[in-house]
Amino acid sequence: MRQLGVIRSSKAPTVRIIGGGLTGILAALEAHRLGCRDIELHERFDQLGGTAWPRRDHGLELRADHRYFGPQGDPTRTLLEANGLAFDDFENRFGSVSPAPGGDLAFTHDFEGPALRTRKLDLDHITGDSLADRIRAYPHDISGHLTRYCQWALGSWLDEVDAGAAIPLGIKRVYATDIDTCDLARAKKADPVYDGLYGIPRALWGRLQNQTASLPADGYQTFFMRCQSALERLGVTIQTASFLSPQQAFRAREAGDVVVWAADPAPLFAPLELEPPKRLAKSLTSYIFKARYAGPLPFHVRNFTAEGSVFRVHLYECRGQALLSAECVSEISDCDLRRQIHKLMGGFGGASLHLDETVSIQVEPRWAQHSLDAARKLAGLHAALAKHQGANFIAGAWEAQTQTASLSEISKSLTQALEIEPAEAIAA
Repeated sequence: MRQLGVIRSSKAPTVRIIGGGLTGILAALEAHRLGCRDIELHERFDQLGGTAWPRRDHGLELRADHRYFGPQGDPTRTLLEANGLAFDDFENRFGSVSPAPGGDLAFTHDFEGPALRTRKLDLDHITGDSLADRIRAYPHDISGHLTRYCQWALGSWLDEVDAGAAIPLGIKRVYATDIDTCDLARAKKADPVYDGLYGIPRALWGRLQNQTASLPADGYQTFFMRCQSALERLGVTIQTASFLSPQQAFRAREAGDVVVWAADPAPLFAPLELEPPKRLAKSLTSYIFKARYAGPLPFHVRNFTAEGSVFRVHLYECRGQALLSAECVSEISDCDLRRQIHKLMGGFGGASLHLDETVSIQVEPRWAQHSLDAARKLAGLHAALAKHQGANFIAGAWEAQTQTASLSEISKSLTQALEIEPAEAIAA
């Protein structure tokens, strides 16, 4: 752990955190690490975990998405481990399915993005902030398919979607299959724009990033219960079934408290007389099966063909039972769903996959993709909070694409709000 500074204030303020999901938990742990000892955590549900709290069926966790932690040394994991949380490492395995000539499928191992044919790499300048602007930078044969895929996945005009949606959609980088790998590698090394838009499968690239990841030991429900115990040991006051309104949070800040709003930002717009953003309307339907599979677990594969209903397949193990989650862009019959899953898994040991009974069907809204309107209005919300509430009201890093990025932003804001003097300055 990095060396700490000291709080300059004669009396350390109370830190009030709204939202007991993972972001709120990490904010409480970080506030304690930075020296604060009067911390309150408010969670509107009956237990910590927020929307990440998993449903269970006969003792099995039903995970509709593939939420992982980083390898050893990842800052988020390091902070949690310092407070007694344990993780199990695993070999991070994944793949993608893309269209191929003649209606065939291209199965790409160790690459999460689309693998698409193109005869040239030339990129145009990205001229705006929308997903459409990002996609237009590619050659026409790539941009045309990416447009079809995103419209299939989102059901929205791409000019209305923020470019950051490329990450949760899995199209941050494209593997150009008709280009010599050495030429592609040289282009990536020579130009950061090419490096940001093109990718190479891990095995061909010779890079070791993302080889390992981790999951909480004994599952997510146990993880969140252990997080609560760790916070209680630190003296954090946890109030479940509790939600501070924006007005209450503003008053707490005016009284000298530091407030971290780690919950959904939507309630903050009206009190600041801001128009709320428009969210993307598309939802995902997730089907979870008991399964038998001889391949590595966990494993996930993305579908970039823009055909069928299955957007992503995620296989994982819980208490010795293999489970398969299929995230779908639309509802689908059981027979067609099973057929599509087997087709997508055909290049990844699909012959060994057997789907047993369905244990769960969930329809949930998408939160990971922002509309362009939402991205702009969130930026406006940050500016309004900074102007009217000052440094002692900390926004929850809502736009961050990773939990580690979110933790880094909150840590910087807490350091400023708590008026912490760096250790190096003290030593000098």
